[in-house]
Amino acid sequence: MPKQTRLSEDAEIYQINKDKNEKERFRDLSFKKKISYLWEYYRLHALFTIIIFGFLGYTIYTISKPNIEAKLYTAIINNTIDDVILDEYKAEFTDLLQLDPEKEEVIINSKFYFNGSYDYAMNMRQILVTYTHAQEIDIIIAPKSEFEGYAYNGFFYKLSDQLPTDLYSMLTDQFYLSDMEDDPQENVYGIYLTESDLFQNHAVNNDPYILGIVGNSKNRENAIEFIRFLFEAN
Repeated sequence: MPKQTRLSEDAEIYQINKDKNEKERFRDLSFKKKISYLWEYYRLHALFTIIIFGFLGYTIYTISKPNIEAKLYTAIINNTIDDVILDEYKAEFTDLLQLDPEKEEVIINSKFYFNGSYDYAMNMRQILVTYTHAQEIDIIIAPKSEFEGYAYNGFFYKLSDQLPTDLYSMLTDQFYLSDMEDDPQENVYGIYLTESDLFQNHAVNNDPYILGIVGNSKNRENAIEFIRFLFEAN
């Protein structure tokens, strides 16, 4: 084993201190600056990784199956619901939309865990930001402690402009109100899911979960139908 020199020891100490300082600086950033940091600093690496894996996945997939279009993509942050239950809801909603399973699908991605190790949480946040910028995600469901930062920084549609009258009236007591960094007036940007069957009977709700429709969603109508589905499933 090669002898470690004073120079190599100093280099290791420098690297440890550098990593520590970067983590401390990141923790001190505001939510919006964290998102900006993740997008600007990591996007090339993230996009390169996604392109490589996406290309490999696409090649394998196109050989075996035709392209399947996502008609709704829901991302759940810090999920506490059994995947079997989520699969049942996904299957029911797929039937409700009368999708052709050979060409269309509903995605519920419950793998966005931000409560793990620092590096893992950073990677998950990075992936979520990349997917939202690419208009892949239609709905974000998150604990209030996570959701409020995204709402304040303008990630979501104003639901008062999106929900049909009957659904708006039905859910008035479940609305999550927030102002935004560039708009001090409070508006409806989310819906508490505590009273929905899915979260009332299958989730740990110590930190209440809230649903929001992402501002650049390509499937807003299906997102609204999913909200109706969650509350009418009671």
